[in-house]
Amino acid sequence: MAEPLRILSVGAHPADIFDQSGGTMAHHAARGDYVGCVVLTHGARVHDKVISDEMHHRSEVPEADELQSLMAERSDVKAGEAVRACNLLGVEDVYFFGADDAVLLVTDELVRRLARLFRQLKPDLVLTHFPKEGDGLTNAHATAGQIVLHAMALAGGVDPGDRNPPHKAAQVFFFGTGAAAIPRSVWQSEGGYYNDLFIDITDVVDKKLAALDCLVSQGYGGAYARKRIETSDGAFGMAGGVAYAEGFIKLNAETHDFLPVTPRAMAAARASDHELIEERSYRVRVD
Repeated sequence: MAEPLRILSVGAHPADIFDQSGGTMAHHAARGDYVGCVVLTHGARVHDKVISDEMHHRSEVPEADELQSLMAERSDVKAGEAVRACNLLGVEDVYFFGADDAVLLVTDELVRRLARLFRQLKPDLVLTHFPKEGDGLTNAHATAGQIVLHAMALAGGVDPGDRNPPHKAAQVFFFGTGAAAIPRSVWQSEGGYYNDLFIDITDVVDKKLAALDCLVSQGYGGAYARKRIETSDGAFGMAGGVAYAEGFIKLNAETHDFLPVTPRAMAAARASDHELIEERSYRVRVD
């Protein structure tokens, strides 16, 4: 692109904004593109060391007021970890909506708030969850993707009280991690969705690993981060012909003036089998 792009990644929970697209975000940030993130829920109930782990083994949980205070405290911890992780990837703008992650629903409030942010930030590209992830109904990731699509539609027109003009993004890329991974439930057997775009993140996989290590409260740091990188980004990399990659599903088909072919595809076509195997065999250091 001749001009810098504006990219916005929208996740349901604090980790989602970079867990599924951190390497891609790092690439664009390093190139000089604007990259921002939106976290819809506080995420205090998701994999938190105190709320979801320690409470699980107690005979009873604290009274409502004490529990609410503790959840607010844990929310701040998770937000701080997410900001540090994004900073490691070169991303500074992180917007926390703070919705309760007990039951995430498509609400007028969330849609309008996100639509206003779209008009304000004017993203060219939006990264978010696949709207039919899991069962598409009770899955918070799927709901987040639905909120994004509603907000994008609303942002394309005016809304009383918002002085920013309408805005339309050029493309939406859905995270492939939750939408086109290995089917493991009756819901995931539907659709036959597949990743139609891979971003090679081999050169920044160490940054993504460091970002995942920031999620101490979620249990992602250490061994899990390395397992996650190998089994997800490593698997996407093998599918995409590289060592590590992030997979995406484009919302809209693209129109070109000529048949598209990437320099990477041309290089792969001219390489031998052993050269390709060597390229895919790179492994990030685990110490």
